[in-house]
Amino acid sequence: HRFNIILKSRQLGISTLTAAYAVWLAIFYKDKNVLVIATKLSVAMNFIKKVKVALKNLPNWLVLPEVTSNNKQSVEFSNGSTIKAIPTSDDAGRSEALSLLIVDEAAFVRNFDTIWTGIYPTISTGGRVIILSTPNGAGGQYYKLYTGAEAGLNEFNPIRLPWDVHPERGEDWFKKTTNNMSKRQIAQEYLCDFATSGETFLDSNTIKIG
Repeated sequence: HRFNIILKSRQLGISTLTAAYAVWLAIFYKDKNVLVIATKLSVAMNFIKKVKVALKNLPNWLVLPEVTSNNKQSVEFSNGSTIKAIPTSDDAGRSEALSLLIVDEAAFVRNFDTIWTGIYPTISTGGRVIILSTPNGAGGQYYKLYTGAEAGLNEFNPIRLPWDVHPERGEDWFKKTTNNMSKRQIAQEYLCDFATSGETFLDSNTIKIG
């Protein structure tokens, strides 16, 4: 799918998998421009670390393009491809011609609606998109895109990945992990539940009917 939007639990390795896909695209195809938009600079730099780990662990027999530039926010290759990660800003990616756009933790990206409006023309001529996030309440651009995808109202392929898709996680793991978390925190981090994950959620212990 050209457009993918992922609603995910925490710690499933999806960001790492996405970094590996970005590496594959950049090293096997010429002149690919991959842009990652993250919630803040440290998250953007962490994504590039994952890119570098993937590059370092490729097999020795694989003939790779030379790395011509290597810093904390980008990696450039001799075949003209680039992987760059930046923190969110209102004009993020607006002047780019993108082959692949990745938006990490999109539900928490400030002004994502403004960013999406400005950046969509840069991928409308053939670029691909991967938007991934845990939920952050029923509202905002990420929520609109994901629910629209499930309803068939846009071009996105919706992928829902709750905690139990991990093959090594069972009920005992879930109970132990969430024992000290609130219902809202559990909904946000592990259940892929928009409604309960919002800041305005009130559980039955909070609301008392007189």
